[in-house]
This record gives sequence, structure tokens and C-alpha cells, in this order.
Amino acid sequence: MNESTFFNFLKRIKAKKESFPFNVIYGFNESLGERVINSFVENFIEQKSDFNYRRYYFEPGKESSWQDIITDANSSSFFIQSRKIVIAVIRDVKNLKLNGMDKKILKKYLDKPNMNTILIVYISLDLLKDDYKQLIKRKNGKITDFLAELNSSYTIFVNLDRIFQGEVSDYMKNTLKEKGVSISQGAFEKIVEMKGDDLISIINEMSIFEIMAGEEKKIDSGDVETILCGVESHSIWDLTEAIEKEDAVKYLKTLKYLFINGIKPAFVIGTLVTHYNKIYTAKFLLKHNFPVSDIGRVLNQPTYFLDKFINSVRNFSEKRLQQILEIIYRLDYESKTCSEDFVQVSLQSFIFRIKLLNKS
Repeated sequence: MNESTFFNFLKRIKAKKESFPFNVIYGFNESLGERVINSFVENFIEQKSDFNYRRYYFEPGKESSWQDIITDANSSSFFIQSRKIVIAVIRDVKNLKLNGMDKKILKKYLDKPNMNTILIVYISLDLLKDDYKQLIKRKNGKITDFLAELNSSYTIFVNLDRIFQGEVSDYMKNTLKEKGVSISQGAFEKIVEMKGDDLISIINEMSIFEIMAGEEKKIDSGDVETILCGVESHSIWDLTEAIEKEDAVKYLKTLKYLFINGIKPAFVIGTLVTHYNKIYTAKFLLKHNFPVSDIGRVLNQPTYFLDKFINSVRNFSEKRLQQILEIIYRLDYESKTCSEDFVQVSLQSFIFRIKLLNKS
């Protein structure tokens, strides 16, 4: 069984030194699968179109056909404009069980795949971690059995859960280096200490590391706790609480306190982006019955204000949360393209734009 880790596979794709005729992406950290797919798109097709990029879904109410997928995969040729990326997304557990005809169709293709097509089987199941573990057991696990059916000399299995500290360290160093930022070994050791077995979440928090690096463009161990826990957690809670209550006086007073203490507008905006993205994620997880303790751990919310955070999540309507995120994303764009004075004024007017939402 030819298995690759997430980071190693991204390196192989970027190198473009091999063909990838048949790939199986799986793991509880299934959101990383989209990064693999995006890397294939960036490195192997000139411009994504309905012809060269196809997705098929196996999910309730939308049953795809393995015969159609294989026919599509066989239709590409060696001409650059005719190459394809074909993706079969498995959303429903029941589709991990192949019938006799589908086994024959897949076996025939695996014996001689079309080398001009990148065929991806992407196992993306909406499951709790304990339920996922039952499906990936070494013996008699449905995912394990499904993977065995897809094994061949051409198949590459990408395990999204095999994340090693060294790989995360290299990823952080290289990603930040591209932005002109350096991070010390001590800083990474502090990250490991704080994140424990949730190092994978660092991948989605790289922008805040870049912002926090400041003018010196360096991150040391002393900076990590502030970066991961947020700016002066009490002050940030005052700020977000003022936003939720639409209390302009408290909001502007807290913002002034942060500015006086040397906190840059770009960092405040970055922290707000992270905060409201966490609320959005928590709302999704609550909707899918994730335990509150697991949500707190995954989103790095300290236990002493986890209840307050969850209450805030429950009080938000999805529509209002999306409206706030749209405004914050515009602020984030301004922080990267406009002067600091302009961004500071925009951040001060943010509370009034929130108040106007109720009148629209």
C-alpha cells in the first residue's frame, strides 16, 4: 500500500516529477483534502473549466455512478488542454460499500488507468471523531475495507491524519519565510506545548502569525501565547462583547486602549477575523452535535470562558454572522492595501456599520 502524508504529498505535487493517475484522500482532518485538490489544480491544469475539472458526489439525494466517473476519466488525452482532474467525493458511509459491478469497473481501471487524468477519490464524511475511528479500525472497518478495494500499483493513499511535528515545523518556517518572517525553534516548541495533538489547526492560523511578527519580522517563544490566545484576551472579549451589544461607547473606549498600548489596527482586525471565524466554525459543530468540550479544544478556547464563548455562538443568527464576516473581510483587505491611519479610522467606524445592519 503506497501511503503518503499530507505535507509530503503536497511536495510531490509541487515537484511535478510524476503522474498521479489514481489518488485516495482520507482522514478525520478531511478539510485538508481541499488543499490537496487545489494544489493539483494549480500545478497540473492551465485554467479550471467544466471540461477539465469534474466533481462527482456520493451523498444522500445525489447518487453518482462509478461507470460515469471512469468513462469521464478515460476521455482525456495527452494534449495539455485535454488533461483532466476528476474527483469522486464520498459523503455517505453507505457508499463505502461497493457492489460487484462497481468493483469490476474500478478493478479494470486500476489495472490500466488513463495517465492523462488525475482521478481522486476523496472520502469526506460528516462524522464525530469517535465514529470515524470505528470506520478506520484495522480490521472490519468500513473505510479500511474500502481502501483495500482501491489498492493497486498505481494508487497513492493520502492519510490526512498523519501529521508529524517536523513537517508542521518545516511548513511554518517555509510559509513565513515566503512572507519575510522568521520563527525560532523555541517558538515552535511553545506551539507544540500549547497545541498538543491539535497541531493541524496551525495551518489555518498562519495569517495571524504573519501579522503579529510586526516590523522586526521575527517570532520567538514569548510571542506565541499572545498570538494563539489573542491580544490581551480580556480586552478582546470587551471588544467583541461591545460589538455584539452594539455598544459604541464601550467599543471605542476598548479600541483606544488597545491603540494606546501599541496594538496595531491590522492585528486587531486579524484577531477579529479569527474570533468570528471560530464562532462560525463552532456554530457548524454545534449544529452537528459536537460536544462543547471538543469544540473548546479544537478552537483553542480557554476553559474559563468557554461557556461565555458558546453562549455567544448560540446567540448569533447565521445571517448576521455572515454579514459581520463580510464587513470584517473588507477591513482585512483594507489593512493590507491602505495606510495605517486609514485602517484605524475604518476600524473605529466598524461599530457603526454593524449598527446599520439592523436598518438594512
